[in-house]
Amino acid sequence: MSKLDGKIALIAGGSGNVGECVVRAFLKHGATVIVPSRTSESLEKLRELLGEFASDRFVPVVGQIGQIEGAEAIRDMILTKFGRIDAVIASLGGSWDQHLPLTQVSMETWQQYLESNLTSHFVAAKTFLPVLEKQQSGCYISLGGGAAETPVPYYSPVAIPAAAQLMLTKVLIEEMKGSGVRINEVVVHSWVSTRTSKQNAKPEWITADEIGEFTAYLASDEASMVNGSILRLYERPPALS
Repeated sequence: MSKLDGKIALIAGGSGNVGECVVRAFLKHGATVIVPSRTSESLEKLRELLGEFASDRFVPVVGQIGQIEGAEAIRDMILTKFGRIDAVIASLGGSWDQHLPLTQVSMETWQQYLESNLTSHFVAAKTFLPVLEKQQSGCYISLGGGAAETPVPYYSPVAIPAAAQLMLTKVLIEEMKGSGVRINEVVVHSWVSTRTSKQNAKPEWITADEIGEFTAYLASDEASMVNGSILRLYERPPALS
């Protein structure tokens, strides 16, 4: 029996490079996985990438998970169809590939990253944690980056919302003690080897597949003792020659 058999999981951000691997791991281990995205094209691409794992347990949904109305519509659809939610994974946020100091970041870019990398996490928590709390069961897992804790020059649009996202999780952990809901955050202090970056990856980098497997473990009953934790993943040690 797989460790997530029968689980109903929502993976917000499941069509992203890391999210794709989280979706694959959950399907591999037996969960029914709901993946929302703004476009049907990105969901069809994800279905292709999942290959043999894109069974009838893969449930793509076109919707706006980062906006209250869209998130509530997705919540209501899941509860109508399945009656419950066992796991919510928030793998949300955009990346940054420009080399700009904070003082040169435009207001438009600042607002965009606050929306995509912070407000989206607030919306997900506000919409789905009350469902888990009412059930008095389930887990909520956020994925974040090491820039939340380590100042990275010229990376402010990602780093500052990431730090706020981490505090959001810490506040939720304190506020929901005794609720029966397990809340954890995985902070990745490593470059990540994904499908699009693995050609340039170094051996010490963590892979997106490893993050997916680790997240699937955290959502399983095997990890029932892991609660209220900030779990940091670092680069693996260099291999001895």
